[in-house]
Amino acid sequence: MTSTWNEISVAIKENRHELKLQGPTISGYLEANGVDSRLYQLTNLNYLDFSNTCLTELSDDIGSLVNLTNLVLDHNKLTRLPETISNLKKLKCFDVSNNQLESIPESISGLTAIHTLNCSMNKIEIFPSIEKMTSVHILIISNNSLTSLPEGIYSEELSHLSQIQASDNQIEEIQSEISDLPHLNLLDLSNNKLSSVPAELSACPKLKELNLKGNKFKDRRFGKLVEQCPTKSVLDYLANVLKKEQEASGKKKKSQKDKKKKGKKANKDVEEVVKDMINILHFQEDEGYTVQVTPAVLSVRQYVLCCIVRQLYLKKSNMIYKHFITLQTKLHDEICQKRQAATIATHDLKSIKKPIVYDAKFPHALMITPLFKQKEVSGEKLVTDLNREAEEQRKEKKRNTVSGIHKYLDLLKDKVQYPCLVDGEGHVISFPPITNSDKTKITKDTTDLFIEVTSHLNLDTCKKVMDELLYRMLDMGLGTPKPEEEGAEGGAVDTETQNEASKRVQKTLIVEQVQILDTEGNMKAVYPSRADLPNEAIKIIRNK
Repeated sequence: MTSTWNEISVAIKENRHELKLQGPTISGYLEANGVDSRLYQLTNLNYLDFSNTCLTELSDDIGSLVNLTNLVLDHNKLTRLPETISNLKKLKCFDVSNNQLESIPESISGLTAIHTLNCSMNKIEIFPSIEKMTSVHILIISNNSLTSLPEGIYSEELSHLSQIQASDNQIEEIQSEISDLPHLNLLDLSNNKLSSVPAELSACPKLKELNLKGNKFKDRRFGKLVEQCPTKSVLDYLANVLKKEQEASGKKKKSQKDKKKKGKKANKDVEEVVKDMINILHFQEDEGYTVQVTPAVLSVRQYVLCCIVRQLYLKKSNMIYKHFITLQTKLHDEICQKRQAATIATHDLKSIKKPIVYDAKFPHALMITPLFKQKEVSGEKLVTDLNREAEEQRKEKKRNTVSGIHKYLDLLKDKVQYPCLVDGEGHVISFPPITNSDKTKITKDTTDLFIEVTSHLNLDTCKKVMDELLYRMLDMGLGTPKPEEEGAEGGAVDTETQNEASKRVQKTLIVEQVQILDTEGNMKAVYPSRADLPNEAIKIIRNK
């Protein structure tokens, strides 16, 4: 019996360029009569999402959909892919994650237009060469059985490759040619079988995120550094090793050798790297800041943590302020999961009046001047406008659902009241997860920073986000510099000089505790507590 699917009939009738086939209904079709063969006649399709079904095999006819630019096949039961997949020359995004694939056809190397390739959560043991995929930006091959990275991955031709996510495999080695990838900014090789990594890894010019946790390194000091320190500390260590290797082999110039005299042994270099300090100011009963949590907000978005960073120095260089703003955006996308797990808000402390209350208000009654806006608007209008914007973008992109950057709006769906932080003058200074108030926005002149992190999940999520934010701020050197640092403001400094300076100058961040109270004045939480900021690589001073 021929299988005829209503979804495909509609796509044919309306000449659709996008088709989504998902879930139990589609699985029922498959179990009854298999795939509707008319699917492979939809040659105008540029987006096909065939996911979350019991699909076990993809027909060779998939190769006839030559106009596909996006093919999503995740969360099926596929055991193989046809060689004809190579016919999809326009394919830019291919997601075949969460299947049962043990191999990938060699022909996949012919997908020269591919931008994002996701083959994670399978059983793949050997991956074909990707050397010809010269347009690839993101490669995701985590949670497989790979013993090495794909052949050709170190090719200089892969000049656009920016992310390699290969965690939870059996990978035993990285080659020194990794430094030939000019735009690599994220490398995740956590939970593999690495015993060492090449020092040349530190020479990757754009590498900002490196995760090597869960490997058993022969160099125990390096292993400890990997588990406890941010990326910069790990790369600094490798840079020191590389420098010594080059000096030992006579590849360094005499002027560079002279710099070595200023250092000591490699172990001492590591000690210098890990001496950055967070100075925690204990909560002062008379002058300390508190945030009172009302019962109304508990059913909306109940978890909140706050702290204050003192003596901030955003004038350290021309770019430091912009980098800090970019950092918050980056954390919202990553650890905050596009604001769906948590939201960060930063305020200029001098613009906030005590006492501060974490409350919930009816949408029409919540009035806020959104960040970078001049007029005050209601929470109701703000959310309505954002939902309309998301829907318009969905239609423009011909999607079935709104984009990931708008998913956080679902957190307010059907909520009778909206969460907000209100200062002592009754001003709403933040409306999570939507926006901060323009009245308390930070500037280059901000010296004392009030930080809030809120979540609907749990308090631990707030702590992890706050910890990560403070670690990154410390790493950026946002604390007030010592007098000898200030002379370099605005000057052009080469990379090696900056690396040397980072070893000489201790970075410091001053963080003041903020208490979270209930309406009766009982303390619910305080941040940072003694259990927070667990990082042996950073010196934590806990003042009383």
